[in-house]
Amino acid sequence: MQSMSATCDTSSAPTRLPRLFVWWERGLLCALIVSIAFLGIGRTTLFIRAASFSAWSISRTAFFFWLIWKIVLALRFGWRAANLSHASSLVPTLVFFLTATASLLPDFHQAADYSYFFFAVMHCVMVVDLFAQGERPKLLLSLLGLLPGVLVVRGIIYDPSVLNFSLNNRFDYPVAHANAAGLLFAMSIPLGLAVLATQKSRLRVLAALSLMAQFVGLLLTYSRGAWLGCGASLFGVGLLDPRLKKNALALGMVGLAAFVVITPLRNRLLSLIHPSADAAIEQRLRFMESAWTVGVENPVLGYGYGRDRLREGVKKEVDDAAELGFIPHSHNMYTELLAETGVLGLGAFLWMVCANLVGLLRRARSETSASSRILYFALAASLLAFLVGILGDAPFYNHDTRIFFFTLLPLTCLFLRREDAVLTP
Repeated sequence: MQSMSATCDTSSAPTRLPRLFVWWERGLLCALIVSIAFLGIGRTTLFIRAASFSAWSISRTAFFFWLIWKIVLALRFGWRAANLSHASSLVPTLVFFLTATASLLPDFHQAADYSYFFFAVMHCVMVVDLFAQGERPKLLLSLLGLLPGVLVVRGIIYDPSVLNFSLNNRFDYPVAHANAAGLLFAMSIPLGLAVLATQKSRLRVLAALSLMAQFVGLLLTYSRGAWLGCGASLFGVGLLDPRLKKNALALGMVGLAAFVVITPLRNRLLSLIHPSADAAIEQRLRFMESAWTVGVENPVLGYGYGRDRLREGVKKEVDDAAELGFIPHSHNMYTELLAETGVLGLGAFLWMVCANLVGLLRRARSETSASSRILYFALAASLLAFLVGILGDAPFYNHDTRIFFFTLLPLTCLFLRREDAVLTP
């Protein structure tokens, strides 16, 4: 990590800063690194003080110190010293945020999920601000790609019976739900492949071990959406870059062998062929249909962001709402956003993700450095895994997947903003 001098690291803010502000920035960066590290470690409880730490709790606390820091800088040295220029790369994200905000107006009731969404977007802004310098984006990519292997180790130690390959005992701990764990692994695995392909040091060994652990964890989640997302990302990186093809193919062959040999895995995957025979899929399709109905009846800004507002909309707009019972969410991010934020919100969301996805692919194809090209392709594959995985889930309601995505998204922005696209390993 590059050391900072006592000046703002931007030509637009040449003011010399006191050492206090420099150390304040370093402390915020360390706090954010710890927060992101907890994405791969999982929530940890200290029994002595009954204190619990997670990526979400640390990021939320760091935000208030970051905000105070920016306000003090602006008041003491002017807005140029606050240096928010990096936020320009988050215009689609801010448009999506404003659209979700507008969907709750005018009374803003049932806004519990919105508060979580707010802090996730602020996490995104902090990542762009604090990781913009030097090799910090590369450090962030390594954290996201390698550390989730620890989740698998913790989960298996906590409950070794998950290795019995039983659908009734899916892998989740220390993540809140198996589907969330599966999506997190699906987004992380392409980044781990990038570290494995570009590094020439001990990180390659760590990357190989982490990838094996994450792939086992992915299988044990029995999350069909995450399987499809990971499969799409592996196919994508294998098709686009020859240096990633070998490792992606190896993981794919291991997965194929597992589905052939292990009956519960095979039966779970084959249930996608005949969804009407699976009660869980049939119920989720009904939830999706109900969310679609709410979106069609409220096409512009939807019924309001959040699960509580979705339930209100279903109760009002769907004739057989009573037969559906309790609706946790629509189990599909696209219908979820259509119902809650309308066409404007869904369009802003797709713009936010797809603009970066297309930008990464274009940048990769124009790259002359093989290592840089791999990193761009891997980031694009991670976004692709997310876009496919959310066909069967609404991950913004889970702390781990929400923070992971809103760390991955600014990371792609940082890579796209780099004037020097070559990142030497």
